[in-house]
Amino acid sequence: MAAGKGRKPVVVEGLACEEPTVMAWQDGERDLWWSRAAALDHGLEQPDWVKAATGADRLSNLTLPQVSWLVAKGPEASARALLAEPTTLRHRQRVDVGRVAVARFELDALALALGEAGVDADQLGLLMLPFQGPEAAALVAGWLRRLGSGRLWARLWLRRHAETAARALIPAAVGRPGKARQNAEDALRYLASIDHGQIVVKTADEYGPAALAAITALIEPAPGDAVQEARKGKAPAWTRPEALPAIRLAGGGTMPEDEVARLLGALTRARLAEAPEPAPGDPAPPGGGMPLVVESSAAAQPLVAAADPELAGLVAACDGQSLAEFGRALLDGWLAADMPASEAWALLAQAHVGNDATMDKLAPLVRSWPAKSRYARAIDGHAVLATVGTDVSLRHLLAIEEGMSGGSTNDRVLVYLTQAATRRGLSVPQLADRLAITHGLDAGVTVDYGPRAFVVVTDEHLTAYAVGADGRRLARPPKPGVKDTNPEAYQQFQRFKKDLRATAAAHIARLERDMLAHRLRPARDLREVLLPHPILGPVARRLLWGEYQPGQHAPDNRLVRALRIAEDGSFADIHDATATVGGDVPLGIVHPAELGGDLAGWAQLFVDYEILQPFPQVHRPAVALTEAQRAATSLAGFGPVPTDRVLGLLSGRWQGNAFHASRGLHTQLARRLPGGLTLLVELDPGVSTSTYNTVDEQRITEIWADDAWSDHWQVARRTLMGRCDAAALSELLVELHALES
Repeated sequence: MAAGKGRKPVVVEGLACEEPTVMAWQDGERDLWWSRAAALDHGLEQPDWVKAATGADRLSNLTLPQVSWLVAKGPEASARALLAEPTTLRHRQRVDVGRVAVARFELDALALALGEAGVDADQLGLLMLPFQGPEAAALVAGWLRRLGSGRLWARLWLRRHAETAARALIPAAVGRPGKARQNAEDALRYLASIDHGQIVVKTADEYGPAALAAITALIEPAPGDAVQEARKGKAPAWTRPEALPAIRLAGGGTMPEDEVARLLGALTRARLAEAPEPAPGDPAPPGGGMPLVVESSAAAQPLVAAADPELAGLVAACDGQSLAEFGRALLDGWLAADMPASEAWALLAQAHVGNDATMDKLAPLVRSWPAKSRYARAIDGHAVLATVGTDVSLRHLLAIEEGMSGGSTNDRVLVYLTQAATRRGLSVPQLADRLAITHGLDAGVTVDYGPRAFVVVTDEHLTAYAVGADGRRLARPPKPGVKDTNPEAYQQFQRFKKDLRATAAAHIARLERDMLAHRLRPARDLREVLLPHPILGPVARRLLWGEYQPGQHAPDNRLVRALRIAEDGSFADIHDATATVGGDVPLGIVHPAELGGDLAGWAQLFVDYEILQPFPQVHRPAVALTEAQRAATSLAGFGPVPTDRVLGLLSGRWQGNAFHASRGLHTQLARRLPGGLTLLVELDPGVSTSTYNTVDEQRITEIWADDAWSDHWQVARRTLMGRCDAAALSELLVELHALES
C-alpha cells in the first residue's frame, strides 16, 4: 500500500544495497578533468615538500599550496594514503583540486569527493558524476529540491547511473520515514519521470513483493494520492475561526463559519512553487575550463504557488478589504506564536489574501528577519512581496535590496526583483525609476492653514520652499496663528521636507551604484520617465550620461560618447553641439575613468554651466590606465603606507591571505572585480592577524589581477590589466593611493 492520501507509509525492513562503488567515466571526461592539473597553481615548489607529504598523517598537515602540488604531481602513494581520510579543502580552486584528484586517483579520491560535494552541492556536486555506487546515490538524491546547480548535478547523475540509483535508493524509499526516505522517493520519482520507471520497477521486484508494491505505488500513484491535503493535527488557537475577524462577502453578508474553516484549510496549503526550470549550470562548457556553476541564492527563485481551485473560489467570493484584514489577523497570530516553521503557511498565504496595506505591514518585518537569523522566513517574505507584484510591494522589495550589503539573501532579493521587472518587460533600474515616489510634487503640494495657504516648490537640489503670497521663497512657512484652522500643516511641511531629503538621498545613492555597475537604460526612459519626474529629473539633469555599446556582461559595456542633458532636455556633446540620440540607444551614467582625455573638458564644461552634481562624477578622483599599463600584467607598487591604514582596508571589504595561507601574516590583499576577476595587492613585510603589529609601515610591491576562482599563487602573471573593469579598478586604485595621504 502506498503512502497516499490518508494512509501511513509502508515500511519494509531489512533491505540494503551491497553494490560496490566503481568508476564510470564518459568518453573524454577523465582527460578533461586531468587537464585542469595545468591550472592548479601552487607557487614555487620547495625542496622539502616531498618530505612534508611523506611525513604527513593527514591532508590538513600540509599547506594549501602543498595540497595542490600533491594532488597534481606529488608522490602517488602519499597522496592516495592522505586522500583516504575524509577532509574538506579550503582552496578557492576547490573544484579543480577535486577534479584533478578524482581523475588521477579515482576511487581513492571518493572520500574527498563525498566530503566536498556534501559541503557545497552547487559548487562541488559535479565531483560525484563519475562515481557509480550507493554512497553517491544517497548524497545526490538530496539535491533535487535545490534551486542551484546541485539540482542539475543530481539529475545528470541519476540519468547516467539509473540502475545503480534504483538499486541503492529503493531500501531507503521503503525505509523508516525521514529525510533519507524523502530524498530517495524524490529521486525514484524523477527516474520515472524521465522514462526509467521500468528500471525502477524491475529493480524493486528484486527486493521482493512488498518493496515492489510500495515502489509501484510511489511512481504510479492512485488518482487521489497526488492531491495535496491541508495540514493535519490540532490547529493552533490563533487559526480557529472564532478567534479571527469575520469576513464580508463580495455580494453582501458575512462568510459562514464552516466556509471560513474551509478557507483556513485551503490556506494551509500555501507553499512556494516548485523550483523554476531549467536547472542551471554546465559541467563542461565549451573551452574545457571552469564549469558553469550557479549558487541556489543566485538561481531563479520560486514564487508562492498559485491558489488551487478551491482556494481561488473562496477568495473570489470575499470582499478584498475584509479578506486582507482577516489575513493580517492570521499573520499577527503567527507572529505572536514566535513564527513556528510548521505554520509558515500563514506568511505565504498573504500572497493570496493580502493587499497593499498587508505589504506595508509585512515589509518592515521581512527586512528585520535576517538580523534575527530567521533566514528561511525572510526568503518566504521576499517571495510573498514578489508574488503580489504590485507597485507597493515591489517598492518595498527595492528598498529592502538597497539596504543590503551583499550576501546570499541580497542575491535572492535581487533575483526576485529581476524576475518581477522581467514580467513587466523592464530591467531592475527601469523598474526602480518607474516606482520612484513623487511625494505629491507632480500634482502640487501646499501648506494649507485653512484661511491661508502656501505653495510648495523645490529647487534643482530638491530643497523644499514655501512660497508666500508675495512670491518670496521661504525656508519654512510662518508658524500658524490663532486664526489658522489647520495648524498641523506646519509640522506636516517639516515632515515632508525630511521625507523628501531621504527619498532624494536614496535615489542619488542608487544612481551612483548604477554608474559603478554600468547599468543601462534606453534613451527614451530619460525623456519619458526620469526627466519629467519631480525628484529624479533634477538629479538626472546634473549627471553626465553616455551612449554605450552593450557587451555580453555589464562590465563589457563600451562607452561610445558622453552626453550632457541640456536645459531644454536635449542632449549635447563635449563641444556643446546638439546630439541626436534614438529612443532605443542604451544610455548609462559615465564613470570618469571611462572618459580618457575628454575628462578635463567635461569637468570644465560643468564648471562653466555651474552644475553642482548630486554625487562626485566628473570631479571624482579617478585613475585611468595608460595604454602601456593596460597591456601589462601588473602595476608598480608604492609606499611606504601606514600599517594601521592597511588594517582599515582589512576591516572593510578587502580580504587578506593569512588564513588562506595557513599563517599569521597577511602579505596579500584581495578584492573582487566585475567580470570574474580579483585585484591583488602584494604587501611587504605584511600585516599580522593579531591585534598587535610591530611594523609601523608597509610597502605595496605590486598590484595585479587574476581570475576570481584562482588561489593566486602563480609566479608568472597572466591577466592583462586592460581586462579589468575601468570604473571598478579606478575606485580601488583611488582607495589604495589614499593610504599614502
